[in-house]
Amino acid sequence: MRWTEQTPSLPLQALAALAERAPDLDALLRRLDRSDGLLIAVSAAAIETVAMHLAAHDEELGGLLMGEVYAEGNQASGSRVVRVTQAVRSEDFASTGVSLRMERGVWDEARRRLGVQEMIVGWYHSHPGLGAFFSDTDRRTQRAFFPHAYSVGWVVDPLRGESAWFVGPDSVSPASIAYGVTGGDANDGVRMLQFSVGEPADR
Repeated sequence: MRWTEQTPSLPLQALAALAERAPDLDALLRRLDRSDGLLIAVSAAAIETVAMHLAAHDEELGGLLMGEVYAEGNQASGSRVVRVTQAVRSEDFASTGVSLRMERGVWDEARRRLGVQEMIVGWYHSHPGLGAFFSDTDRRTQRAFFPHAYSVGWVVDPLRGESAWFVGPDSVSPASIAYGVTGGDANDGVRMLQFSVGEPADR
């Protein structure tokens, strides 16, 4: 028997599929330069899950984000669009007002819910009353567990109604964020929304 090291294949989708499935997102992507970075599109369902989980809590909470990745070629480095379709809240955790440790059960639950073209694309957590930023610990977490070009981190301050996104191992800002994208068919519209606890409000 001979062992061969292989990188597991990721369910990356071609950019051409984005034009067919979500033409409004495709049009938004075409207005961005490749060097601008990743376009993140967040479903209304994921926003609602995160908002309900984090609403008005004074301790850090979090979970995982699942979705679809559209890329140039078949390598993660060619990732251009992440569609966040689901959020899975961590039910087994230890937290304070300034720290969070999620246990492995959230990973098992996320894998159980994955659709055919979905994968775990990142994580979310709260900074209640502190503002939306990545701490040094958050950056280390991102680099250790979410190091791919498509990996996203979403931090929310539910008390101030602020949120921010970070991408890849270096926790850089994305090129653009489309909040409230509804479903998967070509008739979807892109509504630009600002995160807030409860119902997102137009920018």
